[in-house]
Amino acid sequence: MKVSTFLGFTQEKIEFVLSGRDLSNRGKELLLFFDLLSLGHFISVPASTGRPRSSRVSLLKAFIVKAALNITENKQLREVLSGNSELHKICGWTESKEIPSLPTFSRVFKEFAEMKVAEKIHEKLIKTALKDSIIGHVSRDASSIAAREKPLKKAKKIKKKPGKRGRPKKGTPPKKKELTRIQKQVNLELDEIMKDIPTACDYGYKTGSDGNPLYWIGYKLHADWSDEGIPLSYIVTSASLHDSQVSIPLTAISSGKATYLYELMDAGYDAPEIDEICRKYKHIPIIKPNKRRSKNPRTLDPAERRRYRERTTAERGFAALKDDFRIDKSRFRGNDKIASHIGFSMIVLTLRKLLQYSKKFPFVEQTLKEVA
Repeated sequence: MKVSTFLGFTQEKIEFVLSGRDLSNRGKELLLFFDLLSLGHFISVPASTGRPRSSRVSLLKAFIVKAALNITENKQLREVLSGNSELHKICGWTESKEIPSLPTFSRVFKEFAEMKVAEKIHEKLIKTALKDSIIGHVSRDASSIAAREKPLKKAKKIKKKPGKRGRPKKGTPPKKKELTRIQKQVNLELDEIMKDIPTACDYGYKTGSDGNPLYWIGYKLHADWSDEGIPLSYIVTSASLHDSQVSIPLTAISSGKATYLYELMDAGYDAPEIDEICRKYKHIPIIKPNKRRSKNPRTLDPAERRRYRERTTAERGFAALKDDFRIDKSRFRGNDKIASHIGFSMIVLTLRKLLQYSKKFPFVEQTLKEVA
């Protein structure tokens, strides 16, 4: 007997677990995921009296199942768990009546979003799985994330009073130019950089691959990808923020998680400050020259051009997130919830890539042997 995992859509079907029946392929995959993740370490259990609250570990597993099954709404997730005994048993509920109510799912998801649980799980997973490995190339790019919320109204810029016309008096010191955000980031710590990055919902614009303009309301996802298509780091910002302004913090975050050699970026990241920070972290930046920056732009040598072709992993990664996890179809509002929804998708995508390339990563290969 089979049951659809996503009501109203064509999805892979998962068998019920009946007495004497084996786990489905999806069930085996989910159990492998939970063997690779120590979820209990990311959940705090406060002391309390009265009615015991719903298991946070079971709910955390449910949200990972939600990402794995390409479900976008908590209501649909609860329907799937209630109708599939295999799934709710994997999450830790022996009977369907033990599954919490829909408001509990929504409230706990908000808790996880504010605590940045998905981000912490992904960070721990990357550090553990890649600690004994060297990544050749890290491809950096950004992608649009549409949201169903009103954009933030920006404050009107105060017009500066015009100065006196004509040549300044002899001996008058020149006016100091205000530093750009990238120039400021060079001398700031990571925490200070992150505080300065806008994260509110607003209007986004970019030129598509076909040369036509693309507009959206929502956010922008910036991410680093390994050669295998593993997302090493990600940041969710306002849609209007330029890609280059998140490059320096991404370099700092990815460098703390994995060891890699090259950073591949398109012409939008062509800035001397970004090149300087990459080399500071002992990486070799390969950035496509921006022809608008100078009349005689530099060019990539043949070896750099060959390495730059590896950057397509970023495009394939974003395509997988939008096609297989539908991160741009979320109904959540607010940066924290959007980032958490993307975070659970990142966790599942990372796990699938680690299992696909398990022979390259000793930790994953050892875990699979122990499970077997």
